[in-house]
Amino acid sequence: MFACIHIPDFPVEAMVRAEPVLRDRAVAVLEGKSPLVRVIALNEKARRLGMEIGMTKLQAAVFAGTLPSETAKKTVSQRGSKSADTSSHYNLAILRQRSPQQEISAHAALLDVVHAFTPRVEDTAPDTLLLDLEGLDRLYGAPPRMASELAARVMAVGMEANIAIAANPDASMHAARGFNGTTVIPAGKEAQRLGALPLQVLLDAFDISSQNKTAGKASERGREKLREQMLDTLERWGVRDFRALALLPEHALVSRLGEAGAQLRRLARGEGMRTLVLCAPPSQFEEAIELECPVETIESLSFVLNRLLEQLCARLEARALAAHELHLRLQLERRVADEETTTVQELISHLPDSHNVAQTPIFERALRLPVSMRDPKIFLKLLQLELAAHPPGAPVTKLWITAVPAPPRSAQCGLFLPVTPEAERLEITLARIGAVVGERRAGIARLLDSHRQGSFRVGRFAITTDDIKQTVCLTTWEASDHLPLALRLLRPPCCLQVRLAHGRPDRLVVQTKQTDREELQGQVVWSAGPWRSSGDWWTENANQDNANAGQAGPWDREEWDIALALVGSDGSGGNVALYRIYRDLGTGQWFADASYD
Repeated sequence: MFACIHIPDFPVEAMVRAEPVLRDRAVAVLEGKSPLVRVIALNEKARRLGMEIGMTKLQAAVFAGTLPSETAKKTVSQRGSKSADTSSHYNLAILRQRSPQQEISAHAALLDVVHAFTPRVEDTAPDTLLLDLEGLDRLYGAPPRMASELAARVMAVGMEANIAIAANPDASMHAARGFNGTTVIPAGKEAQRLGALPLQVLLDAFDISSQNKTAGKASERGREKLREQMLDTLERWGVRDFRALALLPEHALVSRLGEAGAQLRRLARGEGMRTLVLCAPPSQFEEAIELECPVETIESLSFVLNRLLEQLCARLEARALAAHELHLRLQLERRVADEETTTVQELISHLPDSHNVAQTPIFERALRLPVSMRDPKIFLKLLQLELAAHPPGAPVTKLWITAVPAPPRSAQCGLFLPVTPEAERLEITLARIGAVVGERRAGIARLLDSHRQGSFRVGRFAITTDDIKQTVCLTTWEASDHLPLALRLLRPPCCLQVRLAHGRPDRLVVQTKQTDREELQGQVVWSAGPWRSSGDWWTENANQDNANAGQAGPWDREEWDIALALVGSDGSGGNVALYRIYRDLGTGQWFADASYD
């Protein structure tokens, strides 16, 4: 058994998928350059108004309400349309310019749906897909149930489709393109069920099959010419449906139309059988939309982002995947200031033959998620916080959202493990904190591969799903019975005045009045050192000003471990405290940065 999924009026369905509010409206899709803009696709509601494919934009504007009522009535009367009543319907139609990006996204969504159903799929046309259902009855049930399941999955990604199931792929394609809804043709009943279909359906499907075999403009013109000749010849013979063509004698048909005539007769009888040309599932998950009017505020942009994210998550769910990265691209409107500062090189790059540099500025942001997610609400909130922290700076005219797929996160909580916060909620909390305190100031402190004391950076928070157990090897000192010695860092380091005796620290005095550092003064009873370390003298920021500004500067220090005699409140002594002090050789200043416990 084979199934065919056909999307009637595919450009309109791609538009309605991006704007669901247009589902109950009459929609016409336009294409071409002014003044040769014409209607290329309509939905059923637009046809009921009297609109036709091939109309000019001015004629279609009559039904869209963009012309005065008197002009609309006059234009319709000149065209001789009796089915259209301009007094009640001329302002109901919606006109949209064709969007190739939305059609590509809609076609990719269809491929995601069918590849989740079966891996044997043929990408026949942008609006037509063929599926091999061999052996799937054990999984999905009888053919009528499989057809209903396919229709529901296509509806979940925002489109309405005609589904047909037959014993051969061509019969299923003709039924899907000729009948509305779901159709199941039993084996041996193909000629009977397809007999009432008009001949136009057969020639359209025959043109698609020929297009898969050959390519190029010359072959396309040849196919179009052959199609017109066949249609004209069959119309002259009075053949207007499948049944009439199937009744013609084969030898007489071949003598007049050649091998193509015999093939058309076999297809009309439902006897065609061929092998599907299988295609691979799409590896890129991207949704795009081109806005009619530029959007300036984040609140208005959020409505568009929400719809795109819902479509993206529906595609990921159809393939049982999630996303661990999101890439947002915004095409910005060129401002007057940008046009005034355009250089000669940019003008050359904006020529039609130049494809190296974009003609309009592109704003890009990336979200790297700690775990794989598939929640459009979480994605929307993260993008809102990201755009609030990094505004585009100009009105937005086009959007692209790309998801990097990953297997969905699976977690199992233990009975004796503490409850941790949800990764999605935690990511939003960290994003809000980052928006308040600044970028790169919220996250996890990670040590750098450097000999510099206290060298770290704030990295992104990430949840590790797998606990890596490492074998711990104890040193000889740790394996013995010695008590461990803890180093307690002082933040910030305490500034000291040190008196030297024979080049070694002899007495300490706290330079600044700090009540919590009063014990850092007295006689040094023991010292070890010095240990000298230096680095980063080769960097570009190798000066003290940059170092004080928080940038990575050089360091050159001389460290000592000392034992400081402690004096009690009653004047008694005998106790000592261990500290680590150092001298900055660049400035000559002494500091205490740690104590030993």
